[in-house]
Amino acid sequence: MKRFFGLFLVFGLLLSIFSAAASAAETASFNENSYYHLLNVNSGKYLEVENAVTENGGNVRQWENTNCQCQEWRINQNSDGFYEIVNRNSGKALDVYARSTENGGNIVQWDRNGGSNQQWRLVQSGSSYKLVSRHSGKAVEVYEHSQANGGNVVQWDDLGNPNQLWNIVPTNSGSDDFPGDFTRPVGFAAMNGGTTGGQGGRIVYASTGAELQQYIDDRSRSSNPDEPLIIYVTGTITVGNSSNDRIEVKNHRGQAHEIRNISIIGVGTSGEFNGIGLRLINAQNVIVQNLSIHHVRAGVGEGTAIEVTQNSRNVWIDHNEFYSQYDGNNNPDYYDGLVDIKRGSQYVTVSWNKFSDHWKTMLVGHTDDASLAPNYITYHHNYFYNLNSRVPLIRFADVHMFNNYFKDIHDTAINSRMGARVFVENNYFENVGSGQTDPTTGQIKSAVGWFYGSSQTGYWNLRGNTFINTPSSHLSSTTNYVPPYSYQVQSAADAKAAVERYSGVGIVPN
Repeated sequence: MKRFFGLFLVFGLLLSIFSAAASAAETASFNENSYYHLLNVNSGKYLEVENAVTENGGNVRQWENTNCQCQEWRINQNSDGFYEIVNRNSGKALDVYARSTENGGNIVQWDRNGGSNQQWRLVQSGSSYKLVSRHSGKAVEVYEHSQANGGNVVQWDDLGNPNQLWNIVPTNSGSDDFPGDFTRPVGFAAMNGGTTGGQGGRIVYASTGAELQQYIDDRSRSSNPDEPLIIYVTGTITVGNSSNDRIEVKNHRGQAHEIRNISIIGVGTSGEFNGIGLRLINAQNVIVQNLSIHHVRAGVGEGTAIEVTQNSRNVWIDHNEFYSQYDGNNNPDYYDGLVDIKRGSQYVTVSWNKFSDHWKTMLVGHTDDASLAPNYITYHHNYFYNLNSRVPLIRFADVHMFNNYFKDIHDTAINSRMGARVFVENNYFENVGSGQTDPTTGQIKSAVGWFYGSSQTGYWNLRGNTFINTPSSHLSSTTNYVPPYSYQVQSAADAKAAVERYSGVGIVPN
């Protein structure tokens, strides 16, 4: 329970007030001509004025996104570094009712009067903020850590708990008007010269695996083997209509030679790989998009839906759907991975895909041998659901995972080993992890950790994530790693909505 007594209460109050005054200038900058959503990190819900009332004393609470202007706020900086927070719907200021200095003091709206109970210090914590009252030195929180619609908002001693942290997001980045820039990759695939695939090149169509493989092979044998090529897949690729038990993007002279500048794109919702996988071998500047790849059994080719291997570079895997069959009882080795990245491959972005119904989902690095390690991988806006584990398993690599939605992951999700560094940012975790203790590493099976084998742990930097029915109280960052590129990030709640709406096949026009 959050209670302090006697001298501890007095000392804490004086210290917090002094800290608020001393550090007011150490705050962020916001556009006073813009409106923002304030999303609670613990619940993912929006700060709003209850029932959109416009009267003084209107109660402030949390609620799911309703596209109401009562959930939008303007943030005005005062001359001395504190902020006034004004509701768009009513024009009234966020206010500690009756100038309370007590824990539990209610947060309401009131006519703007410049009082210290309407002034706030915004203290950054990762990508989130604490709202600390100038008058009381206490932080705005959702009472009793509620994750429900209607959870009341009050002030309390500044404890830094997730229910006192808020993601502040411009309203124009909400999911309802978020189409995304689906024409180019974000993250590591945008580095090292970028990833454009077959853009601007020759266009061909394949309805069978034999046709698809022939186009790839002919391209590597041509007099201009680097000429961009776009292959549109118009039918279902199977082992039966292919010349091999896998489709390989490789140079016909062998894996020591590169193959470059190819896009393999499904048409509408008709591009499908049924029971056969795609293998990229020393492939440079390749896009795989809008394909459904499923039920690739172990022993058929590599047993993997997509394998990126042998020093492949600049690969973008986007808007696909990957799945097999999972009920918690089937043989975990009947299928292998869905997307495996290994053997020195680098600068890969995996975005806007759906991964479902699978046991060993995917890995980055297949061995504890550092000489074979991949590196520089981005996962964003993917939908991971009804999976057992390896979401993903990572060895050695620097990985950025942001704005993904994890739902119903039954054992473990992000498994960081062998010195891997993972920036886990603004993801939404719902029903993730068994909560059991891993007998190998002693860690709680949850959203992030070091699980099962390997001789060394990896590391993780956690920022702005939402955990619903997911063991998380034990989680804390173990590295300060962040990626070296620029990008835009949504709140975890907005990312969840965007992923549900825009991930998978049939979204990208072609």
